[in-house]
Amino acid sequence: MEARILLVDDDRLLREVISEYLVLNGYNVDMAEDATHALTKFQPGRYELALIDLVLPGMNGLELMQTLVAQDSEIFCLIMTGYPTIDSAYKSMVEGASDYIIKPFQLSELLSAIQQHLEP
Repeated sequence: MEARILLVDDDRLLREVISEYLVLNGYNVDMAEDATHALTKFQPGRYELALIDLVLPGMNGLELMQTLVAQDSEIFCLIMTGYPTIDSAYKSMVEGASDYIIKPFQLSELLSAIQQHLEP
């Protein structure tokens, strides 16, 4: 069974590039441009991993991650950000992020981080 990933990023082009790359590498990917759309797609147990941009319009990535984890404690959450700070990295990990990846990143680097959390 292919792992299902929820990809949340307000950058349409980046969202599409990441999605296409992950699909080519055997994952099922659902995309959302913000937390509101992500929450309409989300159901506990549906996704193994959520890939979430830290800076989103409305609810930010950490708030979205907290909401997802509260509904499904088994989900892995990877936070992506183009605005890395020690504080945001610390908060991400304390709040339950499985990983924290800094933009821009190589797609192979992202795939490696995902595989680390999803492969048995």
